[in-house]
Formats: sequence, C-alpha cells, structure tokens
Amino acid sequence: MRILLDEEEAWSLMSLIVAQVIDQVEIDEKTADALREWRHQHNEGSEPMLQLAYGMNEALGNRIDEELTRVIRRKDYFRKA
Repeated sequence: MRILLDEEEAWSLMSLIVAQVIDQVEIDEKTADALREWRHQHNEGSEPMLQLAYGMNEALGNRIDEELTRVIRRKDYFRKA
C-alpha cells in the first residue's frame, strides 16, 4: 500500500500540526513566532513546500514498508518484493 500526499494535502497537514503546537503546547512567544515564520515560508506552491511534501512522502513510504516487512516476518513468512 502506498500513501502519497500531494502538495496541497501536505500543506494542510503541516498547517494543522503547526497550529496545534502553537495553540495547545505551552511555548514562549518567540518560539511561536518562529513557527509562524516557518509556516509562512512554506506556503502552498513554494519550493520549500514541494521539498517538504517530497520528504513527507518518503518518510511515510519508508514507515509503511518497515511495518509491512515486520508483519510478514511475524507470520513466519518472509518474501522481499
């Protein structure tokens, strides 16, 4: 199974996470401002956002592959695709 986030989905996820950290975590104003600035630099359509989306997809894919390999090994059956 492959999960691929397009740029818009990655941006939405990143924005939600940053907003939750700013609103729900006790951080000082300087840190909150740095997070807001980072989010502003990663606007939808920007090169940093494209790179972030690529990195997110790579990390998700690697994690899913690791879990699948672990499940196959647990069932005493291992086959590398």
